[in-house]
Amino acid sequence: MAEPREPAPRLRDQPFTLAHWGATLPERDITAEEAHGPLSPEEQKQLAECHRAIDNARTAQWMLGRALEIVRRRRLYRGDGARTWPQYLAAEHDGLSERDARRFQDEWRLAKAVQDQLGKPAPASHVRAMLDYADSTSDDQAATDYVLLRKAFESGRDRLAAHQITARVATAIESAATESDPQERRRAVAVRWQEVHAPRPSIPGPAKSPDVAAATSSDSPREAAPDPLSGAVAFVEQALERLDKALMDEGATLRRAAVDGEHLQKRLRKVGRILSKVTVPADDVIDAEVVEDDEARG
Repeated sequence: MAEPREPAPRLRDQPFTLAHWGATLPERDITAEEAHGPLSPEEQKQLAECHRAIDNARTAQWMLGRALEIVRRRRLYRGDGARTWPQYLAAEHDGLSERDARRFQDEWRLAKAVQDQLGKPAPASHVRAMLDYADSTSDDQAATDYVLLRKAFESGRDRLAAHQITARVATAIESAATESDPQERRRAVAVRWQEVHAPRPSIPGPAKSPDVAAATSSDSPREAAPDPLSGAVAFVEQALERLDKALMDEGATLRRAAVDGEHLQKRLRKVGRILSKVTVPADDVIDAEVVEDDEARG
């Protein structure tokens, strides 16, 4: 008999107008001397109001995607019968580009699934980073695994960033590249995700067993020295985050000439080809548990 599922956490009430918002700006900033100790009941109430506003903004973003999809698929944009989709976006949404409108529509189902399970909306960058994983599995599976990843980071008191999600998604999807059957591909992706979802700054190689880790004490100069590749990988991850923000800069997109865009595209593809061929060398470490199992079978 299947175990009963826990009820989805209740989403905090949303303030849609300032008339329903109790938090107000102070006349001046509160000094560090004045703000000491735990929050008072009044301060906790004000913080909750601010969190409600933030959640409302994130919820409104995926609701925009859903609304745009309804308008497009039902052709409600036609107005008097002659208006086109691009004309509707220009007239009704202050020139929202077709690309951004498509992005909102691609993201809203996953964003809603995450909100239903998490009890509050996730940052748009997190949802965007999980899209490829959702395409390889399903929106519900991606939402479930994102919530587990987020809680793992929170329990470890680490901050989950979008580039960290992107790295895990790429690793999980890569494991199913050779699977032709859709069901097997989804299963392989989900299994691999469980192996790499732990809260770590990046995706390292297999962890050493406790016995091996204890044997490599900190008094060894080779083990004590920081791995330069780890710093380089962190730098690349930061660069990816900056690249993502730059790609979403609509103002820069409008100023960019087609020839410049093509040139930048070629440079990015060249970098991608180089990174795809990188092989990370490392010492071979025999897993102690595997050795013990082999001896037991012998």
